[in-house]
Amino acid sequence: MFQMLDGVRVVELGHILLAPYATQFLGDFGADVIKVEAPEGDYYRRLGVSRAPGMTAQWMAVNRNKRSIALDLKSPEGRAALLEMLSQADIVVHNMRVPAIERLGLGYDAVREVNPRIVYCAAIGFGQDGPYADLPAFDDLIQARSGLAEANGRNAGAPAFVPMVAADKITGLALGQAMLAGLFRQRTTGEGCYIETPMFETMVSVMLSQHFNGAAYRPPEGGFGYARVMSPFRKPAPTSDGFIAHGIYKFDQWQRFLRAVGRDDVADGPMMTDAVTAQRHFPQLYEIVVTQILPQRTTAEWQALFDALDIPNAPVMAMEDLPDDPHVRAVGLIEDYVHPQQGPMRRVRSPYSMRGVETGPDLPAPALGAQGTAILEEFGFSPERVAQLIEAGIVVQPEQDSSANDGLAGAVPRSGDQP
Repeated sequence: MFQMLDGVRVVELGHILLAPYATQFLGDFGADVIKVEAPEGDYYRRLGVSRAPGMTAQWMAVNRNKRSIALDLKSPEGRAALLEMLSQADIVVHNMRVPAIERLGLGYDAVREVNPRIVYCAAIGFGQDGPYADLPAFDDLIQARSGLAEANGRNAGAPAFVPMVAADKITGLALGQAMLAGLFRQRTTGEGCYIETPMFETMVSVMLSQHFNGAAYRPPEGGFGYARVMSPFRKPAPTSDGFIAHGIYKFDQWQRFLRAVGRDDVADGPMMTDAVTAQRHFPQLYEIVVTQILPQRTTAEWQALFDALDIPNAPVMAMEDLPDDPHVRAVGLIEDYVHPQQGPMRRVRSPYSMRGVETGPDLPAPALGAQGTAILEEFGFSPERVAQLIEAGIVVQPEQDSSANDGLAGAVPRSGDQP
C-alpha cells in the first residue's frame, strides 16, 4: 500500500466488479476504502472458486486494501447511519442504477445535503440524459452495444465477446481517474461535485477513438475501422513450431525485415513506395508475413532475427505460463500470502512501483462486515449505539471471529516495494 492518499475516506457502495475494481486502486494508494455491503454481502463473493464461504478468488482480487461493514440500507436506521458516515467522507461511489439509489434516499441531492464537499461518483450503465438511462447493464451487454463484440468477431465470422470483463475494467479505470480528479478539485476549492461515469459512453469512446477513422470527417474521408488493427492477419502468427507476435510497424522496420528474409520484391514493390503507401497496405503486408514468411522458421529463430533487426516481438504465452514468467517473478508481481480465512494463497499485487513514497502492508480482502464495529466507532458512533444497531440486525457481524481479519492480521509487505 502506497501512503499517498492518507486521510482520504472513500465509501464504496459497490458490487460485482466496476466500482470495486476502481476503489481498490485508491486503497492501493493509501485511501481508507470502506466497503458497505448488504447483510448478505456483495454477490461477487459467491462467484468463482472459494476455499471458505463468502470469499472467492475473483472477489478477493478486486477487494484488497478495504474494510467491510454489512449494513441494511433498506431500513431507515441503516440509511441514517450511512448518511452520518457520508457526512465525514471525501468520496462516495456506487454502481447502482440511479432510480434504485434514489429510492434508497441516497442520491446526490440527499448526500450533498449532509456533506457539500462530497465527491459523489455514479458508475452506471448509461448516461441519464439518454433513452437507455434506466436499462440494465453488465459487461456482456455493454460489449454488445458498444460495437466491441461485433468488431472482435469480424474476422471470426460472428460477433464474439472479449474473454474477460473488459467493459467493467476499462470503465473502472476511467472511474478511478474521475474520482482522483474530483478529489483534487475538492482539496483545492473546498467544493464537492457529482461525477457520472457510464459504461456505455466510456466503451463507445474507447472503440471510436481508433475506429471512427475516416468517418470522423465531414464529409467522410473514408469508413469506420482502422485497417491495421482490423486485419484478419493481425494475430499471433504461426511458425514452424508454435506462434509469435511481431511488431513490424514503421516503414523502416518493414524495409529491414523484408530485405533480411529475401523479399526484395515486396520491399521494392508498389505497396512500399513510401510510408503512407505502406500504411494503406498494412492488411496485405500482414497477410504476406503471416501466411508466406513466418511459417518457414521456428519461433526461436524468428525471435533471434527480430532482435537483430531491432524489431519488437514476443512469444505467445498462456495464462498458465504467467506465474513462472521470468519478468513476473523478478518484479514480484505475483506474491504468496496467508489470508486470515482462506489460508495460503497467491495474488497479483498492485502493478505500480514508486520511489520517494512511504509504503505499508496491504490489507487482505475483508470478511463480510469484519470491521463494522470499528468503522462506526471511528465515525463517532457510541459503543451503545453500535450495540443497538447490531441487536436490531441493522449492522451484521461476521459469523466467525473477526479479530483475525481486523484489517491488520494477514497483511503482508509488498514484495516490489521501493523506499
